[in-house]
Amino acid sequence: MSEPVSFILDGERVTLPAGAPDVLADALATGCARSSVRVICDHAACGACTVLVDGAPITACTTLTQTMRGATITTLQGLRSVGGEPSAVQLAFVEEGGFQCGMCTPGMILLAEALLARVAAPTRAEVRHWMSANVCRCTGYRAIEDAVLKASRLRRADHKGPASPWRAEQTAKVTGQPFFTMDMALPGMLEGKILRSPHAHARIRAIRTAMAEAMPGVYAVVTGADLAALPEPFYGLWIKDQPLLAINRVRHIGDPVAAVAACDARTALQALACIEVDYEPLPAVVTLDEALAPGAQTLFDTPSFGIVPPHGAGTTTHKEPSPNVLYAFQHRIGDVDGAFDRAAHVFTDSFEFSRMTHYQLEPIVTLARPMGDGVELWSSNQDPFLLRQDVAEIFGLPEHQVRVHALHIGGAFGVKSFCKLEPLTVLLARKSARAVRLALTMDEGFVTLTQHAARLRLQTAINADGTFLARRSDILLDGGAYADASALVADKVAYRIGGPYRWEALDSLARVVRTNTVPAGSFRGFGGTQASWASESQVDMIAHRLGIDPVELRRRNLLRPGEPYRPGDSAIDSDLAAGLDVVARRIGWGKRSTPRACHVVRGKGVAIGFKDGGGQGRYAQAQVKVLPDGYAIVSCATIDMGQGATEAFRRIVAGVLNIDPHWVTRATVDTDQTAFDQGTHASSATVITGEAVRRAADAVRNRILGFAAERLGVSVNGLDYAEGFIRYSNMRTSLKDLVRGYYGGLGGEFTGSGEVKVETQSAAALNAEIVYWMPNWVGVELEVDVETGKVTLLHVASAADAGLALVPGAVRGQIEGASMQGIGQALFEELVFDGAELLNHTPQRYRVPLANDLPETFEAIILEQGLGRGPLGVKGVGEAGILGIASAIANALEDAAGIRITTLPITPDKVLAALRDKAAADAII
Repeated sequence: MSEPVSFILDGERVTLPAGAPDVLADALATGCARSSVRVICDHAACGACTVLVDGAPITACTTLTQTMRGATITTLQGLRSVGGEPSAVQLAFVEEGGFQCGMCTPGMILLAEALLARVAAPTRAEVRHWMSANVCRCTGYRAIEDAVLKASRLRRADHKGPASPWRAEQTAKVTGQPFFTMDMALPGMLEGKILRSPHAHARIRAIRTAMAEAMPGVYAVVTGADLAALPEPFYGLWIKDQPLLAINRVRHIGDPVAAVAACDARTALQALACIEVDYEPLPAVVTLDEALAPGAQTLFDTPSFGIVPPHGAGTTTHKEPSPNVLYAFQHRIGDVDGAFDRAAHVFTDSFEFSRMTHYQLEPIVTLARPMGDGVELWSSNQDPFLLRQDVAEIFGLPEHQVRVHALHIGGAFGVKSFCKLEPLTVLLARKSARAVRLALTMDEGFVTLTQHAARLRLQTAINADGTFLARRSDILLDGGAYADASALVADKVAYRIGGPYRWEALDSLARVVRTNTVPAGSFRGFGGTQASWASESQVDMIAHRLGIDPVELRRRNLLRPGEPYRPGDSAIDSDLAAGLDVVARRIGWGKRSTPRACHVVRGKGVAIGFKDGGGQGRYAQAQVKVLPDGYAIVSCATIDMGQGATEAFRRIVAGVLNIDPHWVTRATVDTDQTAFDQGTHASSATVITGEAVRRAADAVRNRILGFAAERLGVSVNGLDYAEGFIRYSNMRTSLKDLVRGYYGGLGGEFTGSGEVKVETQSAAALNAEIVYWMPNWVGVELEVDVETGKVTLLHVASAADAGLALVPGAVRGQIEGASMQGIGQALFEELVFDGAELLNHTPQRYRVPLANDLPETFEAIILEQGLGRGPLGVKGVGEAGILGIASAIANALEDAAGIRITTLPITPDKVLAALRDKAAADAII
């Protein structure tokens, strides 16, 4: 910036000197300490950096600082003075749960402020239209709409302050306090940047880095040559084939080739431009068919590191069984051939599942600094202890010399599972001997990890009365260039492909195919999405072919509560038929509605998405500490992404200790201090870690009562503890007085520990019983415009079984957010490749759901069937809502227009093509 510029910022005049950042978002964040202004997409596409300029919302990431001369700028931090009352919008967002992770919240609140300054009492339609300017990937928008409408009422009623104290995380999210890893800075911190391959497949003949290394402000340049000294320079969940940087060969466009650590991001980018790389292009295989063709170019010439863990009965696994096949998993039960021989009907259908990007708003970001012979990290990662293990193995360090801190995460959906770019950040920090921050742009996120595209072929044998007999499944997953978590996804999709139904026999084969495209890995639903799309679509197709009502066909074959899912596995813990009846009633199943125009047709569809929850063989620890004043602190390593886990732990502890949940806080996650956990996956937090928390709370309660009984000289059986007081008969003594009386004025504390281990069992296919089952019942009513192919969702009812909803608002938000992601997958979300080139690799070109995409009626239904194995019968629901949406929409489309689309997404051009094909076929008949 060439000249100083002055403006009014949150009510005070600010003058930025010459040389301040050119982009307003950077100027506000770094020069004015406005932590609420976070740069997410760099394209004015997501709106997270929204500020108000003279009352109008603008995106600060694409606004030049110089254009603000004399302007009045309002950021989120300007809505509430220190110690003052929140604005009506801030208050409403807390009371209506208008956020989950909180990354979009500053922009959403300011956008809402601008709307209400113009329209005092907007309609829901007006709110929906206005708020569609910004993206939320978590909430599903319904809660945001409710918050804006409530804020309108509060403003007109001269609102008061909060009715109860806010949680710390609520305050941070609605006031813009530093809260996420991306908000952090360390003294003397360098910025890291990555040079990426322009080729899908090529040999690296030479890399010349001398010019970059000689630049002022550049402290480290690393390439694949720097990995030679590392004990294990590869990472991946089971199969470790991904190097920190390309070693002699790149395998997809965007593959990291070199990295730089410099005094600032601009210098780092300039240094990258000075690195010269000589490539020898190789043939690329970019589709499943190309990769599996005889004589195809292979991505790897030798076997990769890694070991596949043990599996159970009826399964076989193969690591790298054939060229370009990373992994194969097969699961068999019963006499498949015999069942097919006896069948009255055999139906064979194929389905294709599209590839999505995670589009989480907080980027993948890591800070690392050398600490003695080891390293200390801050990472937006879901698996701090697994990350500690990986970093230790890669650098040959004992685990105690790797310390990982994990803050709240601003959205993940699987992209921040397991090891990602953390080791590369460590490499830069060790070479530069300085703290380094490596934060990906959203554009880089598109070429880092994706969901698995899939091709699924189902052959299903049926009795004349519609009873399911057997199914053969052949599933191909596009794993992209590297393994990541692909092998585990293959296990899951093959094991879930039978859905929630009873079968005499199954034979499911899933193979992960390597291609020269972006690696695929964890994504919300984790194999359950692919399986549910194909299985629930075929169930409906079979129902129509047999002339059986689709709801009735499902009822005849659903597993009942208490019935084992498969031989050797745990029992079904949901009333599947009851849940199906709920959504069928909500959409008026069996009743025809009149279309709103002559060129549209209406239809209804149902589906039961289904997956396991809680993971296999899971292990989690927790600690609960009670202070003398009765307040409690929970220590566990579940990572909070806005899913409600922290609040669930509060309520579990509060219930055991007989205290108000406001008395319970959560310790930050630090692998040196925090109780161990295997990671935040598979919606396991409330069930697995929650049970460990409950046991820890019970243990500390017993310690308190034992201490009190000893001090008071009475039997522990007659004591009770509540709200910081010991009660015995008519006596009431404060815990603080007892502690100080024994330990003296310096006081003392009580700590209890708990742990949960799901035992391995070889009789179960996945070597351990499933912890709990996660159904998603979906009912859809939609309209199809036969002239344009547009699908309009009139009514979506998405239900999940929470067992017991400890935090109903969070449960509802999880169902809604996941369902909206499912709607995106069903109707428009897709990564589009032209050969090996990703065409929509920026947030401007990639379409995610906005508030305008909400169904006209959108119901998130919480069922509390009480059969879960978690504390108080709870079950997780975080992944449920995404599972059944796509197939329910496809099923409703067939009901409406008589067409069946088997490839996702269901775009208008596919609908029109199917309508033309149907018309042509009808004309022949």
